[in-house]
Amino acid sequence: MIASIALSLDGTSTTGYSSSAAFIIQEQLKNSYYFSVLKKVLPELIEVRDMAIEKGWDGYGADAIQAETFARAYAFLEVLPTIIPAPTVGAEPDGHITFEWYQSPNRVLSVSISPEGDLHYAALIGPNKAYGTEIFLGETPRIILDLIRRINAT
Repeated sequence: MIASIALSLDGTSTTGYSSSAAFIIQEQLKNSYYFSVLKKVLPELIEVRDMAIEKGWDGYGADAIQAETFARAYAFLEVLPTIIPAPTVGAEPDGHITFEWYQSPNRVLSVSISPEGDLHYAALIGPNKAYGTEIFLGETPRIILDLIRRINAT
């Protein structure tokens, strides 16, 4: 990876192109509050996992969240673009982890993550509905990014 970085030293600027510059940029961004959705949502994700770690966590026999489900949810958050607003996190009775982007009762998106890496989504955007399943392959599917954008459009 090659990147450019401009440094100001005693009022002068210099530009460097190197993998070292890329590393510096990456480390600075990682320390930024706005760098990742994961950084914003991780405490809530851990809280939900801990709440639903045993079968029957809801008092009605709900399945526990498996380590694979947590790992896939973590990876999904990790690859969301930095401009995406943070979702709320929930657990489902089938052991899936759900991320929800909510603006109003008729502007909402829910993405449910299975231990196999299926991303089940359902959205309501005004009178329009969208739903389906995508496989998580290490990057956010375009359809889900578009739905998040549409939910959060002003």
